[in-house]
Amino acid sequence: MKKRILNKTKLCTVVLLTLLNFVVEGLGNNTEKNFQPVPPDQMSGILTMISNETQSNYDKIKIWQGKVDATTGIIYEGTEAERVLERVFKNKTDGVGQVPKKVKRLSESTVEFAVNCDRGLFFDKKFYRSPLRYTDPNRGRVLGTKRIVGSTTTIATPEYRITNAPFIKRKDVIITRKAVKEKRASKESRPTFRRDIFDPRIEAIDGRAFRGSFFFLIDYIEKHGEFRIDGQSLRIEKRVAGTTTEYRIEIPSPQKNPGEFIFTTMIFNNDKGFNITSSETRRPDGKLFQKAVWEYEAINGVYLPTRTMIQTFQGENAELGSERECIYTNLKLNQAIPEESFTYKNLGLQNGDKFIDKTLDKDYIFQDGNLIPSIKKN
Repeated sequence: MKKRILNKTKLCTVVLLTLLNFVVEGLGNNTEKNFQPVPPDQMSGILTMISNETQSNYDKIKIWQGKVDATTGIIYEGTEAERVLERVFKNKTDGVGQVPKKVKRLSESTVEFAVNCDRGLFFDKKFYRSPLRYTDPNRGRVLGTKRIVGSTTTIATPEYRITNAPFIKRKDVIITRKAVKEKRASKESRPTFRRDIFDPRIEAIDGRAFRGSFFFLIDYIEKHGEFRIDGQSLRIEKRVAGTTTEYRIEIPSPQKNPGEFIFTTMIFNNDKGFNITSSETRRPDGKLFQKAVWEYEAINGVYLPTRTMIQTFQGENAELGSERECIYTNLKLNQAIPEESFTYKNLGLQNGDKFIDKTLDKDYIFQDGNLIPSIKKN
């Protein structure tokens, strides 16, 4: 009798554990199902709200100082990149042996920045924490590099830009630098980190780029009642967990070939001021094309990114093609910056360095904190 009772107890325990395991697995598998579809008549209002919230956060950034450590990996491979691959191998690496089928370039850099947004003043100092590294990932071979570790400092105002960069190198060592002051074109009134100067708002808060798409979607919905193209519709889903509200938005974009679409899925979180926290873009075949994440910190009611990661994928199997991770530290928001920070005195010039002012067609020599006019040779 005791054995029967014991066996029943064991059986109940096993059944209970099985049920608990099933419930736990079920909850884990149903996490995504917590997102609920939003009716079409609410979509325009949600898009408008997210757009306004992110713009409001962006507009509160008046003065921004900090440091960003960036790690960037780029892979060159495939028939489409053969010429680039060969050029990189011969010009950037030691160029020993045959050109590999794949080359990976890894760079680790740091940018110290200061921005006065209202006055259009920018300062950045970029330097590499280590030499560029080129490898053949297929064979684990180190390819070497021809580039030395250096730094570049740039200052920009609405009228001009000054860049202090290596001037003379000897045996892979920088022995002097040269600063050049140039007039800025009117089209550069909004500088970008790619072509003009490091603008942390564009580099780190790239999620603002979606606002243009949102305006188009809002206008389309208000005219047609919904966004639907060739059978593909805009999807907005909402998930609420306690005090956290998330929106998942999937936007279809038609391609050149009829019936082909790429899909971009973005997530916005009210705990982050409805700023974007992740984004995925998939090709018509469903494979990843780009993936990005943003992490934030609230400083005086403004959400500033502390980490960003952007990955791109390439080739038939959508393998990782590039990856850039940025870690933001020493962040200061809307604190006064000394005027001298945006002058030539903050370029890191040393005695004897050249300063070429193309706006005045004059040359100078930096000496003891001042610019001494130099005599041009005919």
